[in-house]
Amino acid sequence: MTNGRNYDQPTSYLIRIQGTIDPTWSDWFGGFTITPQNGETILKGEMIHQAALHGILAKINELGLIILSVEKITP
Repeated sequence: MTNGRNYDQPTSYLIRIQGTIDPTWSDWFGGFTITPQNGETILKGEMIHQAALHGILAKINELGLIILSVEKITP
């Protein structure tokens, strides 16, 4: 069944969180690029499917960090 949505297609995301994460944590965050910036951290990378994105968001939550935004990056 399909509803016109592509949940299992690789997609790039930009996630902004409050606080800073050291860029050496990139592997723990699925290879996302980590850029601390003005008291926030920008995570940018590609997920193979939407379930993997939920895993990254869960890791952010486990650290007690506040998610400011999640943006799908269109090519």
